[in-house]
Amino acid sequence: MKKSMTRKLFQLGLASLLVATPLISSASPKGEPRGVSGTLSCGGNHFDRNRINGLNEEAHRTVYTIRNVNASLPIRINRLTVYDARGNIIVDYDGVTLPLSRNEVIGNGDNSIEPFQSVQYRTQELVGAPLGRTARPIQTRIEWAADDNAIVPIAVSVRTSRRQELTTSIKVREERARHSGRCLNIELNKARGHDDDDDDKKGENDDD
Repeated sequence: MKKSMTRKLFQLGLASLLVATPLISSASPKGEPRGVSGTLSCGGNHFDRNRINGLNEEAHRTVYTIRNVNASLPIRINRLTVYDARGNIIVDYDGVTLPLSRNEVIGNGDNSIEPFQSVQYRTQELVGAPLGRTARPIQTRIEWAADDNAIVPIAVSVRTSRRQELTTSIKVREERARHSGRCLNIELNKARGHDDDDDDKKGENDDD
């Protein structure tokens, strides 16, 4: 009798788990933050490391990818600033002076990332010459804006290390390491009244 009851309880528990699992996996994730403007902060590096008498070097570079995941709202990049390790500005671009991105989506006077577009900048385009020891690592701040509450653009920094041979010209060889990380959302400004509706509804429910 005890064996039969134990088996029934086990089967009931298993059935409950099988029913609950799809409900858990299909639950909607928490929505991404939205705003009309904000600032993203990304890490990175940009330098060459000597290996053997200066003939072989290791190139450390960073690639920044900025994605507009909104279906109808463009995202404008109003400022992109790169700081060295001591907090000094290396380069400071506004929406007009942004250099042409690696994939030619924005730059040269065009600072608007249209819906579903992705922008790619390398530190080669942003910083230029490799940095000295006391100037690295770097921090890149990206200030963006939209005409209405938009999903915050997704920005990722990817740091790579490649072996390169220096002869009459630079010949980049195999990739040695790669690390990626999502940039931090450090400032976010919402349109006025964006949260007012929720507060009003909550107050009405409380009165009931």
